[in-house]
Amino acid sequence: MSPRIFLTWFVVTVVTVVLAVVVGLGRETATFDLVKREPVFEDLRANPDSPAKVEVKSRFGEFTLERGATGWVSPDRAGYPVEESDVRRLIVGLADMRFVERKTSNPQRFKRLEVQEITDELSDSAYVKVSDASGKPLAEVIIGRPSARFFGGNSSGTYIRFPETTETWLVTSVTNVQTRLVPWLDRDIVSVTANQVERITIGDGEGAYVLARANAESEFTIDGAPEGRVLDQEKVRPVNRALADVELEDVKQRSEFPLPDDAKVAEVLTFDGLSVRVRLANIDKKNWATFEASYVGDTADTSDAAKAAREVAETINARVGNWVYWLPSNPFLNLTRPVEEVLTPETPDAS
Repeated sequence: MSPRIFLTWFVVTVVTVVLAVVVGLGRETATFDLVKREPVFEDLRANPDSPAKVEVKSRFGEFTLERGATGWVSPDRAGYPVEESDVRRLIVGLADMRFVERKTSNPQRFKRLEVQEITDELSDSAYVKVSDASGKPLAEVIIGRPSARFFGGNSSGTYIRFPETTETWLVTSVTNVQTRLVPWLDRDIVSVTANQVERITIGDGEGAYVLARANAESEFTIDGAPEGRVLDQEKVRPVNRALADVELEDVKQRSEFPLPDDAKVAEVLTFDGLSVRVRLANIDKKNWATFEASYVGDTADTSDAAKAAREVAETINARVGNWVYWLPSNPFLNLTRPVEEVLTPETPDAS
């Protein structure tokens, strides 16, 4: 073979190899037999209903979730209820993990997979431990970032590392871990939709006022406005929606965090006789509130609407009775809004 022909074949071979490597690195689809892959956490996969405790740690801090008599709760918030579906999603994600391939054991490369130590500066990893009622660990892992690769065309993966080791893996199942406690909590407080509201009382004593209407289609009228001033219906709308789907920013026990005696008050009354009374105070630049529901309609009323209102009041009190809530700014501002802010601008006297 002449040197010229040899050189030509050599160049073709090199180009072919380079192209094969580039294409292989750029592919997002891997053909692994997932059915035959071993589960990462065999005990958890075999007993997905056995977890009784979940521990989460990250650079933002640490917290614990525990299974109580009536569901999952947060011991870091005095047993406040946790959103069950979020805990279930995490447990199922861990139980579904199967080994795909071993990854780097070089700690200097852990950051790229986001499986570095949680104590590292700006660490993106999350430590998760799931245990059963006896304290036996069912899963313990450092969760990294999701993988850009797909297995079998539809199942994505996650990078993980086993704690106190340099053993890292690409596994099936994407498991995103919320590393702050509050999003795990059952954040719903109360929900009174705008079309249910008959009367709203804002404040007590001097400066208090009442908004009322005859039915859901009527405009509100005001009692307590300065003489000659007119109610602005557009400005009333956010006040009327103040208790629609209120969610917490955080929560404390009432016994440990009582509101001051001079806390502001507001009451929302529905056409069915449901009353929700709110006490509100700004403490350390946070808006805190307590809620209390009652049925204030006709005690002799046995209609379905009255029965439903009584049941709603009981449900609300069972949920909120022991707690003080840090509220978002909008419901707090609307339930403490001064009368001047719901009136049309004052017209200067004509000269």
